[in-house]
Amino acid sequence: MKRNLLTQIKNEWRDNLWLVIELAIVAVAIWVLSFTLYDTLRPKFDDKGYDIDNVYKITLKSLGKDSPEYVDMGDRTETANLDDGKNLMARIRKSPYVEIAAFSSNALPYQFSYAGNQLDVQDKGDSVFYMGNLRMASPEIAGVLRIRSTQNLSLKDLEEILRRGDLLVSTAPDYSYGGVKDLKDLVGGRVMPYDTLHTRRIGGVIKSIKRNEYEQKTGTIIFPIDESDYRRLAYCSEIAVRVKPGTGKKFEEEFYSDKSMRQLRNRYLTDLSRMEDVRAANQHYSDSMVRLWSAGIVFLLVIIFLGLLGTFWFRIRQRSGEIALRKTCGATSADIFRRIIGEGMILLSIALIPALTAGAAIYRFIIIEKGFPFDEYKYVIALSFLIMAVIMAAMIVAGTVFPARKAMKTEPAIALKEE
Repeated sequence: MKRNLLTQIKNEWRDNLWLVIELAIVAVAIWVLSFTLYDTLRPKFDDKGYDIDNVYKITLKSLGKDSPEYVDMGDRTETANLDDGKNLMARIRKSPYVEIAAFSSNALPYQFSYAGNQLDVQDKGDSVFYMGNLRMASPEIAGVLRIRSTQNLSLKDLEEILRRGDLLVSTAPDYSYGGVKDLKDLVGGRVMPYDTLHTRRIGGVIKSIKRNEYEQKTGTIIFPIDESDYRRLAYCSEIAVRVKPGTGKKFEEEFYSDKSMRQLRNRYLTDLSRMEDVRAANQHYSDSMVRLWSAGIVFLLVIIFLGLLGTFWFRIRQRSGEIALRKTCGATSADIFRRIIGEGMILLSIALIPALTAGAAIYRFIIIEKGFPFDEYKYVIALSFLIMAVIMAAMIVAGTVFPARKAMKTEPAIALKEE
């Protein structure tokens, strides 16, 4: 039976060649689409390196000179404003509902800031450096976000690292260069940020802090700010606050009812926002685009399925006489089904060979030319290939069952007469 089927496929090679080419093109298209969709959704389910439950973001601003409440303090205005910001922070920290608070500049997740920095690793040559999204904050940020270490360090350990003035960097293989495969090897080493002549140490490695849940792993550099360093404190326009569990509403009521908690001379706090709300607003556009992209992929799969259905329907319709003859010779419906589906599976297996070659060339360009880490993506590529093969097999089975069932309902005598 199998030998006869292979012989038949060989004898009909001209017709089968075009079908194999069609299946190969469809396979590559589905492979790329499934890889793209999987790679887009995968980061959303990654283990996050932070916890935003019970966390609030407050914006720290200064009154303009045209404000009726503006206080002119002459040459001391700038320094006094920074002192007043520190005093407002002290009032926030004294709240009975606050667990911990930190000054922040781009340190919170779900904010589209592209401020970055390059850390040149000293004594390693010019080829070893690290790039990441720069996040400046006072050391308490470790406790506010409950940042997670890849070295099993506690929150107190991470906070102490920042208090020493050392940096925290995240695991991000696409942002580390010079053959350094594990950032833990750089812990304790000195680095020089590109915008300064002073070196700092890498104190520890943490999980990445994302700007968006669909963002791939990116470099994160937490740069500590000493509250006595007014030059860097001036960069901080946010206060990140973690409240005690179950006290969020009470903290909001206290914040809005007590003006002394919100304003001190020219400095004032505004835009109290739950980080969950910040996350929802940040994700709204991305979620909409992903849903639209997913709907487009489903639509394309339906179009592809209808195309395969039409192709196999036409092939089986042409073989109605052959099917009738086999039924006349004693073949059962199950025998004919197995033969038709088996032919489709063999042709699919043949088509997957050029599809695999073409797909490998495409992914070689994507991974090597674009600098993506192969070790991380090879499993995604393999899984998307398996998904593609399953989808193609299901389409072929569905595309052959309907026309084959219709063909077998035709009486053999009528089918042979039409032939």
